[in-house]
Amino acid sequence: MINRTEDDFDGFILPNGEVVAIQDTDKIFSFLVKRREDGEAITRTLWGLAEECSECRYFQAAYDYFEKFLSLVDDPSDKAKCLLRMGQVMERAHNYDVALEAYSRAFELPQESNPVWYFLNNNLAFCLNLAGRHQEAERHCRAAIEIDPDRRNAHKNLGIALQNQGQYVEAAQCFIHATKLCPTDSRALDHLEDLLADHGEILEEIPDLQEQRQECHELVQSAEGDFTLQ
Repeated sequence: MINRTEDDFDGFILPNGEVVAIQDTDKIFSFLVKRREDGEAITRTLWGLAEECSECRYFQAAYDYFEKFLSLVDDPSDKAKCLLRMGQVMERAHNYDVALEAYSRAFELPQESNPVWYFLNNNLAFCLNLAGRHQEAERHCRAAIEIDPDRRNAHKNLGIALQNQGQYVEAAQCFIHATKLCPTDSRALDHLEDLLADHGEILEEIPDLQEQRQECHELVQSAEGDFTLQ
């Protein structure tokens, strides 16, 4: 057993009395592997430590615990879920290159049509857009939408990918659709307004764009105060 320290130090007391910081992932992992024979208990503990580190904003430690979890599991679904969390942790740390790498690693696994794979595709697309790789981002957005067309995330990210490829009409339609799917998230509408500020000519290419734009603004205004990221 390892016990929590009782002071402000964020760590554990090992049976030999040694105090180990929660961020010392190698030492804690070594202890768990040596002292526990139950592999499921080890992976459960590693996952819990990773999530705790993420909550405490020890992002690199969280990533490292997830990496160690990954080394002990064989189920492709467990691996995919773990790589998703690794990428999400690195996004929170604003380390988008490492997040992109983590998401990309998942695509070596068999792909499924479920929420984990929706977010692997969507979040990878988000990072690819940041990296300027918009054609690849478009492909993953479309894959995410195929899994779940009713989430706004991938529609918004698809709009960004298309806008950066010069497909302004299609991008506007994506931003409108994303806003209508979730008016409590106004980011897609912000992208639409930025797009129109730079390319107002598309107002002539979509006959009812002005009406749809106004509808989006009304939906967002009516939803003010209810905004939560999902």
